[in-house]
Amino acid sequence: MTRPPFPVLKLPLMLLLAVLLLSAGGILWGHRIATDADDALRAQEAALNQARHELDHSRMQQRLVATHLADYRALVARGFVGAEDRLAWIEAAQLANRDAGLYGLSYRLMPRNASPAALAQGLPLGQTRMTLTLPLLVETDLGRYLDALRTRAPGVVRVRGCRLSRLDNAPFEAADRPHLQAECDLLWFTLAANGGAR
Repeated sequence: MTRPPFPVLKLPLMLLLAVLLLSAGGILWGHRIATDADDALRAQEAALNQARHELDHSRMQQRLVATHLADYRALVARGFVGAEDRLAWIEAAQLANRDAGLYGLSYRLMPRNASPAALAQGLPLGQTRMTLTLPLLVETDLGRYLDALRTRAPGVVRVRGCRLSRLDNAPFEAADRPHLQAECDLLWFTLAANGGAR
């Protein structure tokens, strides 16, 4: 039996071993690059899906704004959205008194408070209480006044309640002198335009 010539095969075997090692290293390196590329692709697809979702959400909000912009502007013009306009409320109360042909009024305005959470439903809704005192000739004068106030009122106002009382205990006379007095509590509502209640 003859032995293979190892000294002659030594160089080709070393080259073969080097090629095998380089091939294995190339395969591992290629696999790592492919894995990194797959991870990067998945990350880019997730970012693309997120961007599409945000774009769809933005388009939906844009349609919502376009749909309700006229209503929002009407609420701003009416005085419901934005800062309180106490002077306009006082003027409306006085003009309603004049329109109803009554005998004057006095008022008290309280500081603005946040509306109850059940009413505000997460909005920066505030309410300001106004107490009106009106001398009346007959009970129907109060209804005429409240109708005139609703016509004149800037913003949103709600009547919480009214109390009628007699000014004196004298018997009724057919004269143009008030014998009754109404005290009404009103709530003026405003929505902070900047998203925060003041």
